[in-house]
Amino acid sequence: MKLRPPLWRIWLILAALLAGGRTLAAAPVTHLQLRVVTGALELTPGSVLELRIYEAGKPVRRLGLSVGEGWPRDSTRIIPLSLTEPLDPRAVSRFALYYRAASPLSPPWEVVAADVDLSPGSEPPQRLLDATLSGTIAHEGELATEERDAASMACASDADCDDHRRCNGPERCAPRAAGADARGCVKGVPVACPVNQVCSEARGCIGTSAIAPH
Repeated sequence: MKLRPPLWRIWLILAALLAGGRTLAAAPVTHLQLRVVTGALELTPGSVLELRIYEAGKPVRRLGLSVGEGWPRDSTRIIPLSLTEPLDPRAVSRFALYYRAASPLSPPWEVVAADVDLSPGSEPPQRLLDATLSGTIAHEGELATEERDAASMACASDADCDDHRRCNGPERCAPRAAGADARGCVKGVPVACPVNQVCSEARGCIGTSAIAPH
C-alpha cells in the first residue's frame, strides 16, 4: 500500500512550481561578512580595497576593506561589515571587489575566492547573489559578478517587496504606480496609532507607558 505524502509537502511542491524557480524573498540585512582568500602574491601595503555593491535605482555602496595594511599571500580574511542603511539582497544587481595598487610597480593582486555572507554565524552561509568572485586585478579595477537580468529583479507579488517591518506599512508590488522603485515596489503607508500610542515593530500600536525607559 502506497502512502500519500503529507498535505504540507504537496503545497510546498506546488508553490515551487508556481514560483517558476524564483528564490524565496530575503529580508533586508544590516550586517555582512566578507570572506577573501588571497593568491600567491601579497596585497601591497598602501593599496586601496573596497567592496562595491550595486543596487537597482540607488548609488553604489562603497565599503572600505583595507586601511593601508598589507595582506599576506595565501591567506584567508574574514571581514565583518556593518551597514548604516539596510541592504535588500533582492535589489542587488552585482557586487565587486575594487583594487587600486599602492604603486605602479606593485604586482597584480590575485583573488582565489571571495564571497559575501548575508547571515554571519549561521549555517549554511547565505551568499549574496549565490556568487563567488575569482580572478586577478593588474593595478586598478574591479573583479565583479555578472550583472543580474533586470527581469529577475522585478517584483511579482507584494511578498517580493515586503521589508519585514510593521510600522512603515505593507509594501505593494505595483510597477506602473507613481512612486514605484526600480524593482516595481511601492512603499507602505506608515501606521497611524491612536493618541498616546506609538508603533512597536514587535507589538504594533502600544501605549507610551508600555515602553521601557532606557
